[in-house]
Amino acid sequence: FQPGSIPFLPPNEDGDYTHRNVTGSVCGDPSMVAKFAELASNIKKDAKMEGILVNLQVAPMATVCYLHPVNNTEDFEPPTFMDNTGAIGHDLLTDPQRKFIARVTVPSDGVVIAGPLTLRQCSDCDPTVQTAFIARMAIDALSEKQVIHIDGIDYKKWGFAVALINFAELVDRSEIGERFAIRGLRYQLTRTDKNYNAETKEFDVKVNILAGDEDFDLDENFYVSIDLDTTNNLWNIKVGNDNGFVPSWKNSAVAATVTGALILSFMFMIICIENQIRHDLLREMLPPKALRKIKKGQTCVEKYNVATVFFSDIVGYTAMSAEMSAIQVMKMLNEFYTEVDKIATKHKVCKIQTIGDAYMVTGGVPDRCVGPEGAKKVALFAIETIELAKDFRTSDGAKVVIRAGVNSGPLVAGVVGTKRPQYTVFGDTVNDAARMESTSEKMRIQCTDITYRLLRDSATHVFDIESKGGVEVKGKGIMKTWFINGATEKSKKHQSTLIENEGSTDDNCGDIHLYDDL
Repeated sequence: FQPGSIPFLPPNEDGDYTHRNVTGSVCGDPSMVAKFAELASNIKKDAKMEGILVNLQVAPMATVCYLHPVNNTEDFEPPTFMDNTGAIGHDLLTDPQRKFIARVTVPSDGVVIAGPLTLRQCSDCDPTVQTAFIARMAIDALSEKQVIHIDGIDYKKWGFAVALINFAELVDRSEIGERFAIRGLRYQLTRTDKNYNAETKEFDVKVNILAGDEDFDLDENFYVSIDLDTTNNLWNIKVGNDNGFVPSWKNSAVAATVTGALILSFMFMIICIENQIRHDLLREMLPPKALRKIKKGQTCVEKYNVATVFFSDIVGYTAMSAEMSAIQVMKMLNEFYTEVDKIATKHKVCKIQTIGDAYMVTGGVPDRCVGPEGAKKVALFAIETIELAKDFRTSDGAKVVIRAGVNSGPLVAGVVGTKRPQYTVFGDTVNDAARMESTSEKMRIQCTDITYRLLRDSATHVFDIESKGGVEVKGKGIMKTWFINGATEKSKKHQSTLIENEGSTDDNCGDIHLYDDL
């Protein structure tokens, strides 16, 4: 949702507007809530930070939308629990107690950590769970429309990923108090906060004691003091004893404190990296439009009035597989299809899948374009793939012989599955493309009459196509087919004349349907 699209709830007792009414929005979608809970649960499990990593949240447009666990009983000994329901709808950019850290997080490229802070959602919880480190990282926008506006600057950000770290448990496990006590030392850890004052429109400064002696009254010559400057507050640790000393461990203390801060940042970074890796993998597997729909929990299905489909397989693959080891077969397929992938990228066709020795691409899907343009891209790809196979030899010296088939027509494309989603195409057009491949000849490209007519109308190339005659196709009877032998680019003058007469042939694909009657 965009800023302002979700109304605020009534102000709190201080008159501050801190929460939005997200009831009925996408934040309350049961399927999305369940998906986030599953993802967050896996992240918590993989992090192996039981009792420390106590909550994960996402905040689109800086408003907390999904969080897990909502009621955390898994990280605390009964009857202690952590109720997070009060965080839902929390607007991090308007809450005076959170806006400073949120404003710093938006333009930041890394993880921003603040705290320990008293949690808004858990003021009535057991004291042991009322405070936490809050680690946030800004997430880049998924579209040009997604911006967060701060001080006249538009930042292309979708929102935040947030993690809550149990400060009390972190201090307890560090055994910092015991370590100093063994050496006869006293210590005090403080944090200086900056909180926005709506009345004065300035930030008030407050010093809080986080750990150690409440009354640290040593003479300044009897202790050492070290400052650690964080995002929105200043941390300070004082260590000394009643008799004074020259600490030999001063440098070690600095190193240990800095290391602890780095470890905390690193743990949260790992969580964010895992999410980014998952996103990058999906981006490689799915077209951008399909990925956006999947993220919203929508079904991704699209109809295309005319597209072109290519199939190929390796002739004699079964016999080759019987004579070669499994490793040799995998090596051969990987070496050959890695080169074919490069050709697919060059001609801007979409690789749909490889199954065993079969390879499949489309033109005009998912990026729509006129029929002849999509057919041309696939044909040029097919021609260059055949040329590759003629000269190709694996590192073991094996030769690859392929046959190919091409067909054009209407089809449906979409994403199948959720655990390992796959973008694929369906329809009679796809089936006939597979039949063109199975009835083709070695090192030749067989196409249907529809594809032949589209290639004949290409504005940029003249294709060398010969008639094969009639081919018996199961379920279709006799189909007229053609062999694509090669292609020659037309002169620029001739292309310009065609463009003036027939319209642009650029790769600017859109919802263009010049061949919807095919």
